[in-house]
Amino acid sequence: MKKILFVFNLMLLSTLIANGEEKPLLKFKPDATFKIVQFTDTHLQYDSYRSDSVLVMMKKVIEREKPDLVILTGDVVGSDNRKRAWLKVAQVMIDAKTPWAAMFGNHDAEYELDKEQTMDIIVGLPYSLTERGPKGVNGLSNYILPIQSSTSSKTAALCYVLDVSETAYPLEDQTGTFTWIDDSQVEWYKKESAAYASQNGGTPIPALAFFHIPFPEFNEVAGKSTTVGVQWELNPAPPRIRSNLFAAMQSCKDVMGVFVGHHHNNNYIGCLDDICLAFGQNSGRQAYGDLGAGARVIVLHEGERRFDSWILKLYENSRDRDIWHPAHSMEPLFFVSYPDHFRERLGNPGKINMVSRGVNSATIRLSGKGKATVDWGDGSAREVINLSEKQELTIRHAYPDASIHIITINGSYISALECNNNGLTYLDTSHAPELSHLDCSGNQLPCLDLSGNGALKVLWCNRNLLSELKLSNNSQLTELYCHDNLLAQLDLSSNRALIRVNCSRNRLKSLELNSNAELTRMDCYENQISTLDFSNNKKLNYAVCSDNQLTTKELNRLFSTFWREAAGKIFIGGNPGEKECDRSIAEKRGWKVSLRY
Repeated sequence: MKKILFVFNLMLLSTLIANGEEKPLLKFKPDATFKIVQFTDTHLQYDSYRSDSVLVMMKKVIEREKPDLVILTGDVVGSDNRKRAWLKVAQVMIDAKTPWAAMFGNHDAEYELDKEQTMDIIVGLPYSLTERGPKGVNGLSNYILPIQSSTSSKTAALCYVLDVSETAYPLEDQTGTFTWIDDSQVEWYKKESAAYASQNGGTPIPALAFFHIPFPEFNEVAGKSTTVGVQWELNPAPPRIRSNLFAAMQSCKDVMGVFVGHHHNNNYIGCLDDICLAFGQNSGRQAYGDLGAGARVIVLHEGERRFDSWILKLYENSRDRDIWHPAHSMEPLFFVSYPDHFRERLGNPGKINMVSRGVNSATIRLSGKGKATVDWGDGSAREVINLSEKQELTIRHAYPDASIHIITINGSYISALECNNNGLTYLDTSHAPELSHLDCSGNQLPCLDLSGNGALKVLWCNRNLLSELKLSNNSQLTELYCHDNLLAQLDLSSNRALIRVNCSRNRLKSLELNSNAELTRMDCYENQISTLDFSNNKKLNYAVCSDNQLTTKELNRLFSTFWREAAGKIFIGGNPGEKECDRSIAEKRGWKVSLRY
């Protein structure tokens, strides 16, 4: 019976297309607002129960929000039977009598239909505003959606749609996996923007832009104090070559926000040079991701360079763990109002953001001056604590089966934070300038940038997954414990106050210590270090250098750099030169050489 109904609907749609249905008109409502719902990365498959549940979710979002426009930002269909799958997703908007527009993602050119054939299907469907882009411009889905004023036919806002879908560059180390928006698209955008501004008396018309794959500038808003939302894929993989599109938007001064998809574990929104850069909320069930399923909502305000936006999550979702059930809370998440929200809050420098993954509770300890508020669990709870008394706070997430938890700490003067053993995958302390003691050991942090914490003196970041540790502005750092990570390099040239360092059990092949004259103890065992030099470390008296790649020649040279005044001890077991080296070189300088400690 279902197949008969589908065939009937297909015939009906074909008739409507053949009759040339007029495209719907986009217009601000009488209350001077215009609402957009963005679905992204649905990865639909025809005749799949998982995809059917995504279509139900989309219907619920549309029924709840009653948008004036639905935009699908790529990776809509992810299987064969593409025509039938596209018609099923289109039927959701057709049934709701809601205008919609689509663009291509990197997976939309796969399977049995190419982009040309797919465009033949969706252009002309009822309520569809999708268009073929102009010839001579790279990509197919480059077009503009004008939105008329509530009181006239004058264009009051614009939505630019761009195609950035291909995967044509295999040299990932040079350019990134995906292509960038090329010059023809940038020139097209600049020309259209100027034309609309000219029609508006020379004033740029407020605009938004939508495409699938983020450009490199998205990396620059992650971690900013005003950026909100989940920032779990913190090293997004856009093309590494900048497309000039962002610079063109700055010059044209019309685009207020850019909205993308592609990274299923991001839904953050931030602002760079007065342009918002935002990920949508993952909407699919067939692809990776643990943020749940839902949509991003955007509300434009006529006559103003202003919009509101938030995330609406209706389902908890994990493909890999086969989770799909209604979200514990369906209240809007991460609400922002552009531009007011993105003005830097200089009066609140103590903001710390962290994301935990795969744990049901977290314990943190804080100290400092004044008070701090701690928010956690997707806004599920808030607690105010007194920083003058060192506080230990156990956070039991209100939504324990959610796979990702966001914790935000706001305080005017946070001097110490201990957040060890909490399953953290992200930690941003860049807006806590008074922080002097940090213990984030025993987590799952892949990178850590502490260059904004100039007052930091003691750092424990051992037992993480760190492949990058930035300490360029930490001139007051005296103790560093970064052992048991994945560091292939460690730059300590700016850390002249260091007294003790433990960087053992990493992947270091070299270690430069010429700038660390105050160093008294160095633990660097179980690395791949092939050369060391202690000639500038006059105060060093204890070094554990076991299990590296120091040859006989390099050990003898190292012994010759010891300072006699130190009369220290060194451990060299497990190095290629441990048996043949001349220990007397060190012993004549008052040093004792041992294999293991």
